[in-house]
Amino acid sequence: MFADLHRLLAAVPRHEVAVQWDVAVESASWRSFSGRPGRGSSTRSPGTSRAASMRCPPRSQWACTCVTGTGGHQHFKQPDSLELQVRVLNAVTAAAGRTVSFVSFTVPQDQRAESYFAPLAGLATGPGTELNFGIVPYHPGDQAPGTTGDQARLIDAALADSASGSREWGVCTECGMGRAGRPEMPVLLDLHRQILAAGRVRK
Repeated sequence: MFADLHRLLAAVPRHEVAVQWDVAVESASWRSFSGRPGRGSSTRSPGTSRAASMRCPPRSQWACTCVTGTGGHQHFKQPDSLELQVRVLNAVTAAAGRTVSFVSFTVPQDQRAESYFAPLAGLATGPGTELNFGIVPYHPGDQAPGTTGDQARLIDAALADSASGSREWGVCTECGMGRAGRPEMPVLLDLHRQILAAGRVRK
């Protein structure tokens, strides 16, 4: 994988490169299927992420995706809150020795509990890290009306309690669009635009 990255960096100007490090496996190792912390949870994600960050030149962007893996737009274990994802990002940021350029957080499309978003108050990454939240639903027809607005409000409230305070943030799907079928793409892209145009988020 790193050999492929080096070939890419040799062909593309560094300032035009963004390397996204998917910590799905590392996140899974932090929590077993039973919900208890997994073995090696305190070292695997920071260690592998530091190794990855060292392979990326300073002028390139380096990003982190805090997911736990999906199949059919479903996580193998739905997260109970953002607590694990915040811990992973804080550990990766501390270990990497460089700013994480941007990050995406998982938000199940029916999630509108304050307790889910509350761990954002413990976010240690600074304003140099662009935050993105997966509030663009894969199946909007199955989502209760007003859910996206509630999610945006709860994200704002939790971030206001964090060390860096209120900040801008962006939107994304829960786990990207790589697994989405061609007919789904126009709908998902329109949803990004509609959510931003509605003023439900700060960016």
